[in-house]
Amino acid sequence: MEFIRDLLGPEYTAPTNDSIEDIWHESTSREPVLFLLSAGADPTQSIEDFAKKKKKSSCERISMGEGMDVPAREAMKSAFLTGNWVILQNCHLGLEFMAEMETLLGKGIEIEEDFRLWLTCEPRADFPIGLL
Repeated sequence: MEFIRDLLGPEYTAPTNDSIEDIWHESTSREPVLFLLSAGADPTQSIEDFAKKKKKSSCERISMGEGMDVPAREAMKSAFLTGNWVILQNCHLGLEFMAEMETLLGKGIEIEEDFRLWLTCEPRADFPIGLL
């Protein structure tokens, strides 16, 4: 965690008590929200509960790992069109796919304004800097 704190600064890595709703208000369809995981802290249920509150018909959840880049990419492309949300869990297990993320969310791709991408990841020095 120290390497990320050194890279970004303590204001970006300090634990936060912001609600998922507060975070959602600050987010956009082209910028994923990244949660750094620590023992006992997983925002997935809070995200799913808030999705229900926002009447999202789908909040696709995919746990990254070997071979999961294909379903993750398909879920995102579908949600780009519908404005639904995608949660990619354990992104530290899919760093090659994370490196593609900037291209997938690029300006040339049509993305519904309500789309949100939520990422969970253990702190890793080799996490793509463009997503931080």
